[in-house]
Amino acid sequence: MLNATDPDYPQVQSIRFAVLRDPAGWLSVNPVKGTVNTTGTLDRESPHVHNNRYSAVFMATDNGNPPATGTGTLIITLEDENDNAPYVVPSVVRVCEDAKEVNVAVIGARDKDIHPNTDPFKIELGKQLGLEKTWRMTKINKENRTEEKRRNRNRTEERKREQNTGDTHSQIMLLHSLKRANYNLPLVLTDSGFPPLTNNTELKVQVCTCKKNRMDCNGVGSLRTNLLLLLGLLLFSMFCL
Repeated sequence: MLNATDPDYPQVQSIRFAVLRDPAGWLSVNPVKGTVNTTGTLDRESPHVHNNRYSAVFMATDNGNPPATGTGTLIITLEDENDNAPYVVPSVVRVCEDAKEVNVAVIGARDKDIHPNTDPFKIELGKQLGLEKTWRMTKINKENRTEEKRRNRNRTEERKREQNTGDTHSQIMLLHSLKRANYNLPLVLTDSGFPPLTNNTELKVQVCTCKKNRMDCNGVGSLRTNLLLLLGLLLFSMFCL
């Protein structure tokens, strides 16, 4: 509740309150009582929140002649909740179309939340049938990164919170060659929050032509699109017949 005091004691005046600056539009104020209420969900990850704090400015105006005004700043400290699921980085990887039994990429996860609602992350292949016949995922450097984190916990805690980086990485291996096209590899990412959040997402894999140590991915995205368009036209023609 806001409180304003008018030093003009000889004059009997009433004071009314109003919102002067509310960057995210989260707050309202009762103009007579000064009670501040929320009008939306307060989100620590909002760009309007800095160092876990949200600031809003309110104005108090009396009914004097002329009226006088004063302002005050309300600072709200927001605690983190595990309300953001992890996402995969990088989101796109590339591999040659004649490659097989090759390590495609090392992937990791990130999360907009802060410790302890972020790392370590669990990265798994999706549950799609037959996926393990084409892809293999192996966890790497988990022990080394965990030990490093333990040794430097106090020194790097604030920096890690700002970067929002995880400490679990996995290596993806392609077991047999694929035709030139775009493929979506299903992944399941889980953070260490309580309760943990899981994100069923996809990693885009571009299978490109490689000649003389050069990778050509031009037009890869249109191959599957053109195939679907052709099938659609064929079905439409059959329906018309």
